[in-house]
Amino acid sequence: MKSHPSKGLGQNFIKDYGIIDRIVEVSELSSDDEVIEIGPGLGALTYSLANKAGRVVAIEKDKKLVDHLGELFSDYPNVELITQDALKTDYRNICKGKKLKVIANLPYSVSSPLLFKLLESRKYISSMVLMLQLEVGERITAGPGGKTYGSISVILQTFMDINKEFKVSPESFWPRPKVDSVVLKLTPLKTPRVNIPDEKLFERVVRAAFSSRRKMIGNSLQSIMSKETALQALELSGIDSKRRAETVTIEEFGLLAEMVSSLTD
Repeated sequence: MKSHPSKGLGQNFIKDYGIIDRIVEVSELSSDDEVIEIGPGLGALTYSLANKAGRVVAIEKDKKLVDHLGELFSDYPNVELITQDALKTDYRNICKGKKLKVIANLPYSVSSPLLFKLLESRKYISSMVLMLQLEVGERITAGPGGKTYGSISVILQTFMDINKEFKVSPESFWPRPKVDSVVLKLTPLKTPRVNIPDEKLFERVVRAAFSSRRKMIGNSLQSIMSKETALQALELSGIDSKRRAETVTIEEFGLLAEMVSSLTD
């Protein structure tokens, strides 16, 4: 194939079959499984998935790659190709009853928005095995107290179990990226780690708390509520208003969102 990776689409194709085998192993696939692959690229991972899973739905935005994949998998009745932006895909429409396994080498440029899109669709998903830029993976898995702990850490860990599986060096890709990657396995929880009456409000509170990392949380929260409400909610939650968001645990954020909800209803 004469197509070259698109910088605009953040394309870096996996060329290391050892890494592909490890991704498939971590995914624990059987012939009963239905898989979504986001960004199949040249089809190297798709080929391994198609030989393991009962159904593979590959979502690819790049029309040239879809044409190539259509030829490559013309003899694979269990492979379906969708020419679409994964950020605009309705995963509910792909689900045919059995929960989906998402497996993807996520484009660096859109990994965070895609993670939140998949989070929204988690009721249709049993697990996700995702390759991400190492820096993003470290932020997702970070605990409170460090610089890498942020809104993405809190929100994803609230709703999912997350395991760091293995690191991947730049040599495993074409073209070679400038940074290391990591493979994570994310499993949606049956119920959130803390009581969340209003998911949208919880997300707004967490994002507001981290909106100005150098500010005290009492000040940061005032971007979405009055000073009086912010200070009262923090007091009811037992959180010192002078603390910074990176010191606040998931459990404390859950309680804080509950208090905000009770004060603003």
